[in-house]
Amino acid sequence: MKKALTAIIIVIVLGAGAWFVLRFVIGGNEDTWLCENGRWVKHGNPSAVQPTAPCGGQKTNANTVTVKEADPSQYNWSTMNQGPYNDKITFATSTDLLNWTPSGKILASHASVPGAVVKDGAIFVYFVDVSTDGVKEQLGMIKSADQGKTWTAPATLTITGLGDKATADPAPLLLDDGRIRLFYYDINEVRLNASASGSEPTNKIYSAISNDGVNFTQESGVRFERQGIFDPDAVKVGDTWYLYVGDINGNKVIVATSTDGLTFTERGTAFQGGAVPDVWYENGTWYLYTAGIDIATSTDGLTFTSAGKRFVDRDQGDVTADPSVVKLANGTYLMLYKVKPLTTR
Repeated sequence: MKKALTAIIIVIVLGAGAWFVLRFVIGGNEDTWLCENGRWVKHGNPSAVQPTAPCGGQKTNANTVTVKEADPSQYNWSTMNQGPYNDKITFATSTDLLNWTPSGKILASHASVPGAVVKDGAIFVYFVDVSTDGVKEQLGMIKSADQGKTWTAPATLTITGLGDKATADPAPLLLDDGRIRLFYYDINEVRLNASASGSEPTNKIYSAISNDGVNFTQESGVRFERQGIFDPDAVKVGDTWYLYVGDINGNKVIVATSTDGLTFTERGTAFQGGAVPDVWYENGTWYLYTAGIDIATSTDGLTFTSAGKRFVDRDQGDVTADPSVVKLANGTYLMLYKVKPLTTR
């Protein structure tokens, strides 16, 4: 009897040890704070509060020590472990918007925060491009004319009238007249107008317009501004435009509405417990995808509740984030997202 009990205890201990190795040594710490594009982003459900140390050192994981502040004026992406240089873009497919199957295909490297839209049967994917050292964040694009079977090589785009802005977190929306409006966060504005007091600046969302999805022109004015917001996403339902932005510090999604797509008024907190939003609307239901990737739903587009679903592509990296969903001609769905390893060079 004692021998049998001893054997059972040994099996339990060995099993627990194997689980620990797979989960934390091989699998990495899924619940942590990550430094992405100069800000702390919540990944999973970390037990620790958001770090108070500046985000921008050599390490990507908040559990490690920041050892050196990168000089943002140099944009030496290939030497910045904390930046998006190690990010890659891939995609998954779904038939119901809740359950997703990864493709296993990498579409672009040194690319982050994809935003996708379908125009004239072609899938346009825009992303933050940091493939070139010495150059601030650029707008990259890949395109598929055959429903995601094959893709063009990444191309770097320009926006006429952009000035000194740097396009981060692109979010395209197809307008009723066939043009594409691209919402984005100007990450360069904070660098150029940093407060001497160290207080948090007001972040601004801008937009550019294009007839062909390739050549964009900056639109005048600011679409929406608020402290601490990033990662815009926009949808239009009926005559109402909905703009969703992530509040990283509050780990929540803010929603604003508009009647013209140019001037948005804040409506409140749409979701608490996730940021970096992407929203898809279909048949009376809004689907919200946040970094993680966690899924929530809504019946009015203003207040979301968790659907109890989460998608993680563990085959491609330790981080699955920044989703963007489009619908294909056959009625299925494609989600673009970024992957990144927690440990790099």
